[in-house]
Amino acid sequence: MRCKQFLVMLCLLLCARFVFGIESPEQTDYAKGPLFGKTMYVPFLIHYTFPSLPASAGEQWDFNYHVSAYLVQDIYYIENKPLPESGGRSYDKANVERDYESTIGELGLSFNPLRELQVGMDMRLIAYYRGFGDPFLEGFHGAFGFPNGGREFFLQNQLYINIPNNSGVSLFLDEPVVSFGDIDLWTKWTFFEIPRLSLALLGAGKIPSGRLNTLSGSNYPDLALGILSDIRALWWLSVYAQAGLVVPFDMKSYPMFNGLAGVEFSPWDFLSFNLQMNLKTSPISGGYENHYFQPQINILAGFIFRYKAPSRQIFTWQFYLEEDTFTHQGADITFNLMFIHSLNFAKLKVVHEKRKGY
Repeated sequence: MRCKQFLVMLCLLLCARFVFGIESPEQTDYAKGPLFGKTMYVPFLIHYTFPSLPASAGEQWDFNYHVSAYLVQDIYYIENKPLPESGGRSYDKANVERDYESTIGELGLSFNPLRELQVGMDMRLIAYYRGFGDPFLEGFHGAFGFPNGGREFFLQNQLYINIPNNSGVSLFLDEPVVSFGDIDLWTKWTFFEIPRLSLALLGAGKIPSGRLNTLSGSNYPDLALGILSDIRALWWLSVYAQAGLVVPFDMKSYPMFNGLAGVEFSPWDFLSFNLQMNLKTSPISGGYENHYFQPQINILAGFIFRYKAPSRQIFTWQFYLEEDTFTHQGADITFNLMFIHSLNFAKLKVVHEKRKGY
């Protein structure tokens, strides 16, 4: 019932915006880009994945940095073995592929030496631990009648990862660990842009600063090439589509296709709501009933809040949650919270000179 009320209110607000809108649609562009984030699911985490960048160009001398935190809660049991006699919980590691909680801290930097050209770097600190989210997740699934996947028969808040595969990649962890992840370097070139459409090429490489034994990297570099597109269909509606290929230097892992389709609803300049679908093919094969041969198709839902300061700096906050909705090739749930600060050195100099009275 509350969901219906929210949708009704949202429709009324949008209608009011159309009727009493101050700005002309021809002069307004509220697009903020797709939800920025990377897949934090273990088989994909050790490789490069595309970070959902907007295709549109920035401004020359733009500098951006972001600080992001991911909270990942993941459980996957091959089969459950209920214990009706005791009614309690057990923990048979032979049936566990993934059971852990993880927190990832990310720092990213980017710079526009030209309006159409942007270069960036992202780095991460990855922590695996036993967690505290299992009781909440079980209660959430139970409250809404969702299947629990046998969680009710296993001890809560454990850490054990043992992913079998035919590729020969050792994906094993049985104790808490904190380690640096791989460093991503990328370059984006917006080669075509008109008022309602932007196209860009993205080239990227991964520096193997993480380690496979801590599940923070693959021990090998990756190369990636992709194409990005932004379609600003209306002043309050934007559509995003991206596609690319990631090639690991590790010959045990398969090349991976990365795809994205997203829609952004922006009734106001300071706020937008985003719904996004990410598709990725698997870098490994095998597992229980060839489980890891399936592609990953995840849904992201979230919002972006943006504030433009009088000094022409831009402060952006992003929040989203991610679910492995279709093929179950992702973490059970991922929460992302990100802060982005954007400034332009040339504009800041002009503002500073005006304040000084030059």
